[in-house]
Amino acid sequence: MLGILCLGISLGAFAQKDNTGTNPANFTYDARFYSEMAALKDQGGSLLTSTFELRLPLGRDLANVLGTDNENLIYDLGTKFGSRIRTRYKNLNIDNPGEAPFDNSNVSGIGDLDVRVLYMAYASKKLLVVPGLEVTFNTATHDALGSGKTLLSPMLFGVFPGLLGKGSLFAPGYQYVFDISGDDIRPDVSRSQIDLYFVWVLAKGRNWLILDPQIIIDHKNNTMPALFELEWGFMIPSIPGASVYLRPGFGIGSDRPYSWNLEVGLKFIWR
Repeated sequence: MLGILCLGISLGAFAQKDNTGTNPANFTYDARFYSEMAALKDQGGSLLTSTFELRLPLGRDLANVLGTDNENLIYDLGTKFGSRIRTRYKNLNIDNPGEAPFDNSNVSGIGDLDVRVLYMAYASKKLLVVPGLEVTFNTATHDALGSGKTLLSPMLFGVFPGLLGKGSLFAPGYQYVFDISGDDIRPDVSRSQIDLYFVWVLAKGRNWLILDPQIIIDHKNNTMPALFELEWGFMIPSIPGASVYLRPGFGIGSDRPYSWNLEVGLKFIWR
């Protein structure tokens, strides 16, 4: 849900040394592979989602390709803009296909693809301001695996380093998601997503802990489910820039997207 905001601990000089992949101020080259198992509410079934994610700073590669005289200016864009592309493969199992949407008991295929760009609008020792824009494309190979709509999502979050002690970061974020095109038969989308990220980097950057409460306000259906996820990750000493993490969570409210979930991921970060 809120592919927005994987957060870390610092900025400035430390950001150049941070290989945890948790700092929004550190636009890195990195690839991520993760799988999430989610139990649908009221014993409705399960959803297994395997995701490949690629993150790239914008500017550094443009300078190499264009070979312009303003190479330094274009190179510096990499410190201001960061991009992310995500693609998913899903396997949906429904326990009661006669009562569930789309009347399918087992559906597998490609889900929706999304692209995001973040901009480092302001940075100081106490506050960073990062707006962004995300577009989700209707690429699902089956109706049950996507929204059936092309979605636009402007976002804004603030980052407060050290607010909860050394090696900590608090980064509240807001994202508004709405549809701009798609299948008229599918429900329109209009929702607000509030993300409260609390991050602690431990053992000199070898481990990290994230507490992530999330609130989803569905403006079309007047519902407000909540999610709570906890992440524990650690670097792999023998492989520079590589790390793994475990992320369990649960949903709250009658309209929660899932009862519980468990995500396992692998990250590779390079310069």
